[in-house]
Amino acid sequence: MIWYEGNNDIVMSEFTANGWTKKDTIISSDRFFKNWADLPQIYHKGGDTLAVSWLEMSGEGTYDYDVKVSISTNRGKTWSNPVIPHRDGIKGEHGFVSFFDLNGSIGLIWLDGRAMTSGGHGHDDGAMRLYTTTLNTKGELGLEIMLDKMVCECCPTSAVNTSEGPLIAFRDRYADETRNIQLAFINEIQLPLPINEDGWIIPGCPVNGPSMSAKGEKVAIAWYTAPDNKPQVNIAFSKNGGIRFGSPIRLDGGLAIGRTDLLWIDKETVLVSWLAEGEESGILKLKTVNSLSRDVNLFKTFSINSGRGSGYPKLAMSNGMFFVAWTAPGENGKIKSEWIIIN
Repeated sequence: MIWYEGNNDIVMSEFTANGWTKKDTIISSDRFFKNWADLPQIYHKGGDTLAVSWLEMSGEGTYDYDVKVSISTNRGKTWSNPVIPHRDGIKGEHGFVSFFDLNGSIGLIWLDGRAMTSGGHGHDDGAMRLYTTTLNTKGELGLEIMLDKMVCECCPTSAVNTSEGPLIAFRDRYADETRNIQLAFINEIQLPLPINEDGWIIPGCPVNGPSMSAKGEKVAIAWYTAPDNKPQVNIAFSKNGGIRFGSPIRLDGGLAIGRTDLLWIDKETVLVSWLAEGEESGILKLKTVNSLSRDVNLFKTFSINSGRGSGYPKLAMSNGMFFVAWTAPGENGKIKSEWIIIN
């Protein structure tokens, strides 16, 4: 688990058989670009190898910031010198990283604003793009490849490793401002395609990306959409590594805000979370969904601030127990968390 500690530090702690380890500083900087939706990411490649990404200002413009990535091969005791995966040299937006494994290296995707030439945010001559590259444990970067030349400007991305290879998901953008969730395999075994033709036309980024989880050949994806101004949260399943998905299952009962996350509980069932509007505050809803029967059951709810300050709540699993964490904003803001046992 990683978080901002104060203004100038990103710290980590790992849950072990002896509980949470003492928090340790990964990186310190007075140039962090902090975005409520574009959070630092930590990725466990396997063994004692970890990767972490964050954002730092690259210039004086409001949206002049770079992605930086560092690797640890000793489980966070020390970290490599940071590298910048994008090599355009342009002062502009770069962010929303997702990690995956690729041919022994760490792969990553990010949103890249190098073509947004006039310097604004989401209203420029050019469009936000999606790029990918790889990074090995020596800190060496692979080829920098553009995956899509026009995507939604600030929706988080998602990536998983499936039985068919790395699968990525992101919110695409068409010329008519339709913004579907798009799927693509990094190894090009299949052309990019939308998870569903939602038909949501919106002339600006909704800051609401997809989330995925994979378990061998089984893949689940959850996402927010709002065609005809009707907000909803959907989930879909694949049983062949992400090559084909079944029809969407709607999860919400109305008043959805989005910001989804999900994990597999067992071979058939996932736990999925999202934010909804409540009478007095927001509600973090957790439901279980059976991929075979398509049964949906409410599991647990939490009262939560529905504004941007609560960020993107996250799910994790350890030794058969589930962990949910979110930000409680305010003058004395803090990270809130709870362990959940699913029978």
